[in-house]
Amino acid sequence: MKAVKKAIKNLDKSNTCTSRMWRLFPHLLLCMSLVIYAVVGALIFQNIEGRNTTPNAKYKDFLGDIVRQVQNLTNNSSVTQIVEDLENEMQNNFKTIWLQQPSRWTFAGSLFFCCTVFTTVGYGHIYPVTLPGKVACMLYAMVGIPLMLLVILDVGDFLAALTYRAYVRIHACFKVLLSHTLPSLRARMKTRNSSQWTMEDDVFSHHVVVREMLNIHDMLQTQVTVKENSMQLEKNKENFEKILAREKLIRTGPLLRSLSCPELNQMPPLPTGFAIWDFTGLGDSMEQLNVPFVLILFIVFAYILLGGGVMPLWEKDFEGLDAFYFCFITLTTIGFGDIIPTHTNYFLLTSLFVIAGMAIMSMAFKLSQSRLVDCYRRFFKVLMRAGQLVKY
Repeated sequence: MKAVKKAIKNLDKSNTCTSRMWRLFPHLLLCMSLVIYAVVGALIFQNIEGRNTTPNAKYKDFLGDIVRQVQNLTNNSSVTQIVEDLENEMQNNFKTIWLQQPSRWTFAGSLFFCCTVFTTVGYGHIYPVTLPGKVACMLYAMVGIPLMLLVILDVGDFLAALTYRAYVRIHACFKVLLSHTLPSLRARMKTRNSSQWTMEDDVFSHHVVVREMLNIHDMLQTQVTVKENSMQLEKNKENFEKILAREKLIRTGPLLRSLSCPELNQMPPLPTGFAIWDFTGLGDSMEQLNVPFVLILFIVFAYILLGGGVMPLWEKDFEGLDAFYFCFITLTTIGFGDIIPTHTNYFLLTSLFVIAGMAIMSMAFKLSQSRLVDCYRRFFKVLMRAGQLVKY
């Protein structure tokens, strides 16, 4: 019997692991599709733009004209005049497209370009100059941007759920720790609460009423609150009466669970002796992503600080706060292009940093959107009440 029970337990564990792997498989497949799409795009742009020699030839012709112009002006003009003539020549005839050298379009450079395309960062330091390259870029972005959004949303959901579970467990551990280490504090709090209730009971038992002078603003605010509550209660009463009339819940027979919520039939069968399912705690799982806003900001800025501290190890041109500024501008998809990475050997790490950072930004938005909406709702309520007080 023991061997049979052990075999059943092992089978259950294997089934659980298999089911978890099948749940993760679609998410992994989506991420792998983005990686494959980036690699394919890098190979395409490397073959298209890496073989282009037209801009390079025109750029050399322009440099030759500049050299000949300087040689002609050296004997007959001053240094100031030469500088002014060269400045005019640069402003009128120089084209930034000439800086797009084929040597930039290595596999790493092309892969980084693909990352800036489907993440919509677009630094502008590297871009296609040939007609096939421009057409390929448009078609690539039309598919790559939606795919990137799907990956960001999917990974953001996963990170949001993971962060919430970690926060709940850590919070529960702290509560257990405090309950064991501070028993005296809990006893004091219970004593204080009991003393407060005793005092309140004593006050109300003697019918003691404390009267204070109310100003006009307090009185108007009280009247507005009472009016709003009465109107809300009247609406709730009407809605409840409509539900009773529609569902015909006033009946002599047993109350079926499927009348109010058909989804309850999908739940496990009721225990013996229960007439209806226990609704205790119903709705507690609606606010599953209830994470403090301070913790969300800490995660985002910690990731930015991590990137800003690591990138200067290979990007030697970053000075001061340039690395942190670059990380913030990149993760917010602003991408001015004033500060860009130049070390081609680490373009892959930079691309992974950008994609993971955008997933973290998506996670931060998912965790904070309910709190932001609640803040806006409270703000508008305050404005409405202030407007009502002004009318009075």
